[in-house]
Amino acid sequence: MILETGGGPGGPTSPRAGFSSVDAVRFAGATGGRQSASLSVSAGVVGDADRLRYKVYPVLDEALEYDATYVAVDLVFTDGTRLSELGATDQYGFAFHAAGQGAAKILYADQWNDVQVDLAVAAGKTVADVVLTVEAPSSGTPYAGWIDDVELGPAPPRLDGSDLAAYVDTRRGTNTSFEFSRGNNLPLTAWPNGFNFITPVTDASTHRWAYEYHRLNNADNLTELQGLTFSHQPSPWMGDRDQLTIMPVAAAEPLGDPVARAAAFSHDDELARPDFYSVRFTSGLRAELAPTDHGAIFRFTFPADAAGRHLIFDTIDENGAFEYADGALTGWVENGSETGRTRMFCYGEFSAEATFGPASGGRSNARAASFADSEVTLRIATSFISVEQARRNLTLELADRSFEQIQAAANAIWNERLAVLRPEGATEPQLRTVYGNLYRLNLYPNSQYENAGTAAEPSYVYASPVLPAVDGAAVVKPGKMYVNSGFWDTYRTAWPAYAFLYPELSAELVDGFVQQYRDGGWIARWSSPGYADCMTGTSSDVSFADAYLRGVAVPDPLATYDAGLRNATVVPGETEVGRKGATTGFFNGYVSTDTEESVSWSLEAYLNDFGLAAMAARLADDPAVDPARREQLREESAYLYRRSLNYVLLFDPAINFFQGRRPDGTFAQTPAEFDPCEWGGDFTETDGWNFAFHVAHDPRGLANLYGGPRGLEAKLDEFFATPELGTKQGSYDIVIHEMLEARAVRMGQFGFSNQPAHHIAWMYNYAGAPHKAQAVVREVLDRLYVGEQIGQGYPGDEDNGEMSAWYLFGALGLYPLRVGAPEYAIGSPLFPRVTVAPLGGSPFVITASGVENPYVQEVRVDGKQLSTASITAAELAAASSVEFVLGSSPSGWAALESPPSLTADDRVAEPLVDLIPASADPLFDNTADTSAVVAGGTVEWSLPAPAVAAFYTLTSGPGADDPTGWRLEASNGEGWTVLDERSDQVFAWRRQVRPFRLAAPAAYQHYRLVLTGGNELTQIELLG
Repeated sequence: MILETGGGPGGPTSPRAGFSSVDAVRFAGATGGRQSASLSVSAGVVGDADRLRYKVYPVLDEALEYDATYVAVDLVFTDGTRLSELGATDQYGFAFHAAGQGAAKILYADQWNDVQVDLAVAAGKTVADVVLTVEAPSSGTPYAGWIDDVELGPAPPRLDGSDLAAYVDTRRGTNTSFEFSRGNNLPLTAWPNGFNFITPVTDASTHRWAYEYHRLNNADNLTELQGLTFSHQPSPWMGDRDQLTIMPVAAAEPLGDPVARAAAFSHDDELARPDFYSVRFTSGLRAELAPTDHGAIFRFTFPADAAGRHLIFDTIDENGAFEYADGALTGWVENGSETGRTRMFCYGEFSAEATFGPASGGRSNARAASFADSEVTLRIATSFISVEQARRNLTLELADRSFEQIQAAANAIWNERLAVLRPEGATEPQLRTVYGNLYRLNLYPNSQYENAGTAAEPSYVYASPVLPAVDGAAVVKPGKMYVNSGFWDTYRTAWPAYAFLYPELSAELVDGFVQQYRDGGWIARWSSPGYADCMTGTSSDVSFADAYLRGVAVPDPLATYDAGLRNATVVPGETEVGRKGATTGFFNGYVSTDTEESVSWSLEAYLNDFGLAAMAARLADDPAVDPARREQLREESAYLYRRSLNYVLLFDPAINFFQGRRPDGTFAQTPAEFDPCEWGGDFTETDGWNFAFHVAHDPRGLANLYGGPRGLEAKLDEFFATPELGTKQGSYDIVIHEMLEARAVRMGQFGFSNQPAHHIAWMYNYAGAPHKAQAVVREVLDRLYVGEQIGQGYPGDEDNGEMSAWYLFGALGLYPLRVGAPEYAIGSPLFPRVTVAPLGGSPFVITASGVENPYVQEVRVDGKQLSTASITAAELAAASSVEFVLGSSPSGWAALESPPSLTADDRVAEPLVDLIPASADPLFDNTADTSAVVAGGTVEWSLPAPAVAAFYTLTSGPGADDPTGWRLEASNGEGWTVLDERSDQVFAWRRQVRPFRLAAPAAYQHYRLVLTGGNELTQIELLG
């Protein structure tokens, strides 16, 4: 092995640099046995509370053998022993020696890794040498990497748990980039589900990656801040909006240019918490802030020898203005992402008299407030309605309150949100991960509303992001609206987590999105904050149905259902709303390949149909619902349940995978052409492998496609054994970051770094092999949420709390596998004891013996044996204790009893199909692009042979002359039999598919529809 100094991989501005200093040590060699080389680090006697800490960057070799990850910094003691021989472990519990680190797969290649080792096992020993050791299993393979920041000394004291917010470092997930994500987060200080975020920014001219923990460092390898910014960013991919930046400047001139005013600091001098942010710059200047819902308080302490004392008010472009009069700062900004964006106004008050004017350099609208005082406090609030409303928000939240009082209030509400989980026996990294994940879950979605009344008599109003502006101003409506949720991501775990941990809040959040439907007719697919044409599926459908079914007291369940029903049955006129491919997809039973990502659109639709079907069934049994509507709900439920089985239409038995179908019905690729490892095409952000199990609502039905539970097990085994190479970019122009992250997971095709894979391990519960689910989930929990103290912490994008909620569920031994069914799949808990205390729910305790092992031996709920790997939400809510016994070897627990599923036997599901042959007739051409006025009020058709129909559907036309009554009649050649008769019918929307169930199905060949009111239709189906 050779060691040489001279910077790190690419220097301090490299996408993956940040810890490489000029004295970083490069190591390189060829594998073969254990190799060591001295790092020449001085050390002495090891104390009881000492630790070893260093940063390591293993380079990924071309053969993907990861040999450079078999590396550790070892201590050689004067008595001849080594730290690696004493049973030491790293902070995550993995064996601390070079071979153990590599075998654990704990180190990311092509990433800096933070390694910490408690030295209690070596207390009293004297260090003779500090050596770098490489011990890979291969021989003769070249390896290389960098080592930096080797530290030997006292470990910081362990937190006592009295302040749960102290476990949260908001910088978790900010050591990331466009090219590779370890979260793609901003370090957001905010009120839970707040109106604003406040974030430090290293780039004050972008609405995407505004704070990067590890990039853009200066020549001394220090991070530089360009401002403290009001943010509303749900994701860097969606972009921020209405950014208002405040930056203290201690120079003689009030520097307005973001680069010129940038101030250097060490992350060690930065404290980033949910309730408080502070930073001390190398100049001695200190900035602090604490949040309220609609504003914040800032405190700036300038050094005594500062050449000047200025606060710069800026935005990312020229779209903003600031004024100062009568002791108040006022202004507006309007910038960034345009999807539903409206102007943001501000109102602020300083603690000292200010001189106000243009900034020196930078954007023309940048302004500076200059002071004589060395300490300046700024109270500032924002509004999407007006400056006057911003002033009201300041009065309600900030007036006459000290910095300490405001910070204490934020601390209290965060501790209330975080206290829903109290693990016992957890390590400090595990506690940071639990509470860091709860913090991320509680950031989103965000309130859009403001109080136009008083604290005693509130009057809530909001600037609607889904209605068009009038004369350039947002339309202000009464009520509460919530925004910022990417439902394609969040439906999988975040929304079930709201229902589980915050049921009362969940009800308000759901209704806050239903408000979008009341305003604009639809719920956004990706609310940021309005209607964004982004991602696949209308997954608010199943998210909100699931909450209702889990017992959340949704304020307006019928409107909630109707918002989903519109997605499920109406062909949208705009691409920003509804389901793509519905023009023909509603009638073919699948979205064809003339729509991009067709398989994803189809399979997500089936999941959403399932949730809506379950909600409709529950509503139909609610005596508070009008009886006439209850019968319609029963019909819609039965129809949507059957439609959710359409996944079988996309399963190609010739390749044993789901794949796209062309408009003519043929499969898109031959077996020779289809490569399940190829990304994109008919699949969103992944490949055919990760969509091979995308039938979470009917796992038993999926198993039947693979030949039964054993076939599903074999398919899953092959999935986890087939490596992701990150080379088959398919329809993408570049190797996208999700491909590299999926490869970095190193669990076969299991691309856990992205949401489509998140349910897959739990499918083993339906394969008669729940022990394999337990092992996979435990591996994810142990090694993929690492690096939290250097801005990492996630294996991919942490999308609006979804990846955080996955960890929380997995650590509890629960998972909402079948979203839309009020139940949880059972795994194995991570902690010996966790008290779960939902806000608005009943507390219970989960205990587990033998948590060092992943395998469940038995489970008891209030002392009663649980024999299947599933528990209903009602059973869990009624329980006071859930007890797990874990062991080192797989057991037969729950291996023979399949959990609930839509399909209950060994038969392949049979979806409904249209019995009427497609033709050029506009009523039978399987497209919503055509419609017809039924001449004479009667339309007739014949089938090739007699067939039994269970349902028929009518689709309303583009006009307003909808049928209000009709008879469906059938014949086998001698007279007509009335199969169904309706009156007083209403189509709520244009081009809406409405299903009608036949009471007495029988085989007929000839049919006619006799309209008794209205005569325009788009399509007729006869389903059997």
